[in-house]
Formats: sequence, structure tokens, C-alpha cells
Amino acid sequence: MDDVLTRPPRAGDWRDLHAIASHWPTVRQMGSWPWPPQEAFTRSRSRPYDGDGFVWALEQAGRVIGSVAITGEELGYMLHPDAAGQGIVSRIAGAAIDHAFRQMGRRRLVASVWEDNPASYRVLSKLGFVHWQTAYVRGAVRYPTRSFWFRLSRDRWRTLSAPAQSTRAKINPERPGP
Repeated sequence: MDDVLTRPPRAGDWRDLHAIASHWPTVRQMGSWPWPPQEAFTRSRSRPYDGDGFVWALEQAGRVIGSVAITGEELGYMLHPDAAGQGIVSRIAGAAIDHAFRQMGRRRLVASVWEDNPASYRVLSKLGFVHWQTAYVRGAVRYPTRSFWFRLSRDRWRTLSAPAQSTRAKINPERPGP
């Protein structure tokens, strides 16, 4: 797990991200990604983020296996199915949350999961997020589906128990490459 590098996305990452976006069980959990996968859309996500927040590409053994992002106040993540179940998202998302609260001055974060994504529900719970509301939401590849919304305050993050805090990871904020 310690061999996962976090860095800004690069144009050359699109093929690895496209492989993730070509996996239906994964892409159906990502609200804005199209199906069937579209190369132009994937390429648009394969560059440094210049909005309010950040996106980290997750690189392991020379290939991008996913991403973790905080855009505005929202936490999002995706992971190649071959890398699932190893605690990677929990660890890197914990570092992203810590960065957002400590370095960026965020006061709260939100995240959402579709009702048929228990793994993501567990990740958010492990990170200290609290269920806040339930709504029916339409995604790019879904009819309106029940979605659970979570939130996490900076104050709650500061008071989490040691097991929850252990999800924090050191980040390697590499500069965006050409």
C-alpha cells in the first residue's frame, strides 16, 4: 500500500483512467462519467484540476489506478477494481481530508454514495462521515436512484479516535508535469 504515489493528473494518464471508465461496475458508481466510455471525456479528466480544490491521480507501479479529489466541498474517488479492497481509498482519502481541513481551511466536506455501493458507504463511515440526508439523484448513467449523502466537519475530524486517524497517509504533492 505504501507504494501509491499521489500527484496531479497528467495528459498521459487518460489510457489508465479510460480502463477504469470502461469497467461498468465501476463507472456506474461515478455520477458524472458517461457510458459507454468516451475518450474525449476521459481526456478532459486527465489534466491538473484548476478549480476550487484538487484532484490526485493514484499511481502504483507506473500506472494510474484511480483518483481522489476534493472539489469545492465534495470528496470523490474512483479505483481500478484490481486495486479494490486493499484500503487504498480509505488511506488516501484520509490524507485528502486532512489536507482540505488543515491546509485549505475547509470547514466541512460532503460525499455521496448510491444505495447499491456498500463498499463506498463503509469508506465514508470509516473516515468519520455522518449520514446527513437521502435523496433520489440522477447520474449520467442512472435513472433517479436513492443516494445517501454524508458530511464531515473539521471539528469532528479533529476529534476522531485513533483508528479513524490511522487512515491518514503522507502525500507526495508532485508538481504538474508537461
